[in-house]
Order: sequence, then structure tokens, then C-alpha cells
Amino acid sequence: MNKNDISKKVYEIHGGMSYVEAQRTVDLILNIIKSRLARGEKVLITGFGCFRIVKRKDKKGVNPQTGEAIIIPGRKSVKFIPSKYLKSI
Repeated sequence: MNKNDISKKVYEIHGGMSYVEAQRTVDLILNIIKSRLARGEKVLITGFGCFRIVKRKDKKGVNPQTGEAIIIPGRKSVKFIPSKYLKSI
């Protein structure tokens, strides 16, 4: 399921909303989640799960062209922790 599929489902379930309004609503929700994560805040959706930013550590790697050992710098990434309900499905 992708963003368009979610928009179609919102449109089908919510009788008083046009498809364009459903798309805007889905976009708005996703943009709110993205902006909160960009600020370093966690996003908790009860019954679904929690999104948060985690810092990944540096790791060792190998340059595929030279075979030389290199350090791959750590980075930030999004971690999702599903709720107990979602885990039980």
C-alpha cells in the first residue's frame, strides 16, 4: 500500500470528502510527522506505534574498488517501534 492507496481509502471511507481533499489530508498528516521528526521529537500514534530519530554509530567497511578498510560515518535515521496491538496482528 502506498500514499495514493491510502488517499483512495480515506476518500472511500469518508463520504463527505473529495479525492483531492483526501490526498491533501494524507499529505498534511505525513508532513506533520516529518516536521516533528526533523525537530528531533518523537511521534507517538496510540494503537499504531512510535517514530523517533536515532543516531547510528560509525561502522567499519571496505572500499570495494581498493579493498582498503574505511570508516563509514554514523548518521541519523528513523526508527519505528510498533505498538503491542500492531505486534499482535
